[in-house]
Amino acid sequence: MKNFDFSLTSLITLVVKKWRTIVLLNIITLLVSSYVSLYLIEPKFKSSVVIFPTTTSSVSQALLIEHNPYRKDVLEFGEEEAVEQLLQILNSDVIRDSIVKIFKLYEHYGIDIDSDYSTTKVYKTYNDLVNFKKTKFNSIEISVLDKSPQIAADMANEFLILIDSTLKRIRKNRAFQSLDILENRKNLLYKKRNEIQDSLMFYRNNGIISITPQVERLTEQYAIALSENNISGAKRIKSELNNFAKFAGPHDMLLRKSYVVEEELALIESESERLSIDATYSLDNKFTINKAFPADKKTSPVRWLIVFCSVVSVSIFYIFLTSFLYLIDEFKHEFEQE
Repeated sequence: MKNFDFSLTSLITLVVKKWRTIVLLNIITLLVSSYVSLYLIEPKFKSSVVIFPTTTSSVSQALLIEHNPYRKDVLEFGEEEAVEQLLQILNSDVIRDSIVKIFKLYEHYGIDIDSDYSTTKVYKTYNDLVNFKKTKFNSIEISVLDKSPQIAADMANEFLILIDSTLKRIRKNRAFQSLDILENRKNLLYKKRNEIQDSLMFYRNNGIISITPQVERLTEQYAIALSENNISGAKRIKSELNNFAKFAGPHDMLLRKSYVVEEELALIESESERLSIDATYSLDNKFTINKAFPADKKTSPVRWLIVFCSVVSVSIFYIFLTSFLYLIDEFKHEFEQE
């Protein structure tokens, strides 16, 4: 085993010795890989759109509410958080299923909808050919690969429509749910307000309208009656003051409740109007920088790269295999000598 050695020089010598075989093998690989890339691999065309998210799509928050601490410029591009949210929407099942349905991808991708795992197959093909990527400029690139350049462009542009329609539907549903809650609360407050007003009517029928000015006026008249030694008048006024003392507490409590109810009703009505506007109108959720157009040049396969990689791979494999066999022969030879 002492004479056993395999160096770079011996490898080069081996390659030179086998150069005819290597050249022949490369020619065969070149022909086969060229045929495969030309006729067996389906060409794909790429179309893409580039968008920026917006800061807000709420009309009321952006335009109608004054002195709103959360108000944002409707013309401003969204920041990283808005980008991540939009990417989450793009990767949602709702968007994917809409694209599959609109473009009939089962048929387009040649997948039998009644076959086993057909849904898994179409989703996998979709994920392989559709890509959403955040760029270094905080924008989002939506790219689609397809055998049809027109469908690739149409599919990429369809995402622009689906982004807005999906978000509008989500927000509209939430707005209507909120409106239902506010409407129920408003009806409850109307009922409570009517009950309070009915109770206050009892005190008004007893002459109690506004406690403080009425008591001040009666106290003043009581003092005048006493100063004029008008005993009967003073007794009558004193009786009225006692009546006010009896009803003042419950009356003021009801009055404070009515103020609280009226204040909450005003807030609810204002919020209901805002939600009604947001449920009816909305702004776009993105700024479209580039729309997709049908590509006039295929993106894949890159035939020269396939041929080059095939030739290199086969050459390396052949050299490795030949070297391995050479080492085995050398090892056997050394072993037999010992």
